[in-house]
Amino acid sequence: MERRLPEEYDGWQQHEAEMRRMTTPELVAEVQDGPPDRRLAALSVINLASVEPSIVRDWVRTLPDAEANELAGAIPVLSPDGSCEDDARWSALAREGFEVRRLPTFLVVMTAALEAMESRGCDGAAAAWEATADWLGELVDRLAAEGDDDALDDVSLFIFENYLDRDAIFEAFCGIIVRHEWFARQVSINPSVYLGRLPADRQRRALLEASQAGGLPFDLAWANLTGY
Repeated sequence: MERRLPEEYDGWQQHEAEMRRMTTPELVAEVQDGPPDRRLAALSVINLASVEPSIVRDWVRTLPDAEANELAGAIPVLSPDGSCEDDARWSALAREGFEVRRLPTFLVVMTAALEAMESRGCDGAAAAWEATADWLGELVDRLAAEGDDDALDDVSLFIFENYLDRDAIFEAFCGIIVRHEWFARQVSINPSVYLGRLPADRQRRALLEASQAGGLPFDLAWANLTGY
């Protein structure tokens, strides 16, 4: 399905062939000073690994949402030419991107970069997941205090529904259950959304934590999960 973009981006694809012939400095100039359709086209082809990190971080903070989404998609995770250091950098950048913009694309890129570290066998992969888990706990606390339900839903959809098999993410998830009664109830009412693919010991732990934090009683939550 084609993305729905504001009308100022109409026809952006027609510039792609021209943009592919440009140098990185020329593409940077287009993103900095061009009209919306040319900015988006430039972002669709630019190699962010060749752009000054300070410029990329400025774009994360300042570009309109459509362009920030394209920017996130341009982050070269899983690149065969990348390194462990590159993956760690992109993960941190994507994390900052979600902090600033709260666009779910950045969550997708963040986890892709972390998976890239795993696939490369990076020594820092476990530490990177732990740093991400610490950040998630603090993030959810802030989002809940601000009442940002959309961002909370994105964190649940793109992180907790897919990555609870990582030890650090599961620990952060349980911590959030303990601190937030609304989340404890959410997990115990619909446990299969989060816990369906986990081993039984983790399922039991999460639902016990939820029952003690204001969620449904364990037996009822377990019935919701297992059907009996």
